[in-house]
Amino acid sequence: MKKFTIISIITVILLGTGLFSCATLKQLGLSPSVSLDSVSISSLDLEGITFNCNYKISNPLPVAVSVKKVSADILYNENKFTSLKADEGVKLKAAGTKNNRFNFKVPYETILSLAKGSNASQNKYLPFKINGSVSLDLGKSAIVQNLTSNLPFSLSFKVPVFKPSFSVSNPKIQLPSLNELKNSLASGGMNAVKAAALAGSIIAGKQIAENAFDGVNMNMQMKFNLNVANSGSAPWKYAIKNCSLKTGSGDAISLSPETSEITSSSGTIPVTAVLNTKTAGKFIAQILNKKGTNPVFSLESGLTFPELSYSANIPLLYSKEISLR
Repeated sequence: MKKFTIISIITVILLGTGLFSCATLKQLGLSPSVSLDSVSISSLDLEGITFNCNYKISNPLPVAVSVKKVSADILYNENKFTSLKADEGVKLKAAGTKNNRFNFKVPYETILSLAKGSNASQNKYLPFKINGSVSLDLGKSAIVQNLTSNLPFSLSFKVPVFKPSFSVSNPKIQLPSLNELKNSLASGGMNAVKAAALAGSIIAGKQIAENAFDGVNMNMQMKFNLNVANSGSAPWKYAIKNCSLKTGSGDAISLSPETSEITSSSGTIPVTAVLNTKTAGKFIAQILNKKGTNPVFSLESGLTFPELSYSANIPLLYSKEISLR
């Protein structure tokens, strides 16, 4: 059974008695409306910022209407940056609402260029605005004659002057001394003669067989630096959620970052992987030999702009091959 609001029922009564007009409908609040509820950052990648716009179309009328078009211009300093269209042909039930969203992306290079071009490179945010409208098909019913069919909406928002960058540097196996390495190999299950020979080759930087650590139970540490930077001026908080290393054979190795947050414009986070020769012996040999399939470093992180209420802990993913050479 179709449900109507009290106002809609009153309208039906007025229709039946012939006591209504367009002015009456508007007085009763029975004119379709649109509201742009919010603009938020929906996602980040290494190319730019994707913004999400939430809007609602309300149809309080006791008859269905349809959306011809939702269109909007995205403006920077009142100049058009891009145009969008959405929801063509969508039906709105009687006494119903429609919630939807549209997205648009602003590349980092564009953000930095606009900030520089406006002599505002030290500005933390750029002034953007959405100007749009919803065009409705109200049909031919007498109840909707002369009602407004074009519903405007507008909202201003800020775009942070921002561009993240990442790099990985100084990957290496942290080697103990010759005697410590020889003793660790022997304690891990290798006979003393073979342990001494292998330890000597490793310390000397010689090539070793990929199966050199078979049967040995010993831990080694791989260390590298994760370098994080923000090329813009908007204050940020960068946080690591999870990071791992995937070897050429598909094995995933968990990593331990020295810290999980950066609040300055740039910083370096030392990262350590504990490699066991029983599970990663071939990979360790490839690192020492500086040849083989490059491992892939994967990073899940979150960014927050403390001065923007709509941008807390936005996901940002990054992956990078680490060259064994």
